[in-house]
Amino acid sequence: MRNSSELLFRVQQHFLLVAYAVGLAALIAVALGVLLHTTGLTPPSWRSRFRAGSLEGALLVSSVALTIPSLALFGVLQPLLGLGATPAIVALTIYGIYPVLRNVVAGLGSVDAAVLEAARGMGMGPARRMVRIQFPLAWPVVLSGIRVAMLILIGIAVVAAIVSGPGLGQLLFAGLARLGAVNSFNQVLAGTFGCLLVAAVYEIAFAVIARLTTPRGIRG
Repeated sequence: MRNSSELLFRVQQHFLLVAYAVGLAALIAVALGVLLHTTGLTPPSWRSRFRAGSLEGALLVSSVALTIPSLALFGVLQPLLGLGATPAIVALTIYGIYPVLRNVVAGLGSVDAAVLEAARGMGMGPARRMVRIQFPLAWPVVLSGIRVAMLILIGIAVVAAIVSGPGLGQLLFAGLARLGAVNSFNQVLAGTFGCLLVAAVYEIAFAVIARLTTPRGIRG
């Protein structure tokens, strides 16, 4: 109770750190997925092959980036970006791209070609088909990818404390550094429950967003 204000402040920092990183990762992944997606409605050309190859390359690079140990990535970014929120957001954004991009590709690819063909027969161009038909139908899968990225980043964001990043990592690392001393375990426990609280708030938010943004005809 005596440290409730500090705990709430760290929870707020952790929540916003993850929000910024997931938002940036989603913007990058959705832009890449939409720009490089090929519908397959037209005969293959060098452009479609180039876009398909670029998309595969983006998936490969982002998946490799996800396997980099978090301590190593934060350590590499620290000399380049210094300490604080900047290296934390950049590292978390890198980790968040692959889960979203993978689901963008899966979601757009799952749209029935007959639906797209019918839309083209109605005079819709590629951009209009994407905005009006394809992306809305793929949205539940895309949103699921964003949710997975969020859950991954809540845990990784704790490691941002090694570069003086904001969030609950400061509390956890402080407790672990003095483990065995008075209240050290309480600090670790408070940081852990803080992460669970952030995850619970995001889960509720995603449930509401899914309900409000998913087209009524494809709701589960």
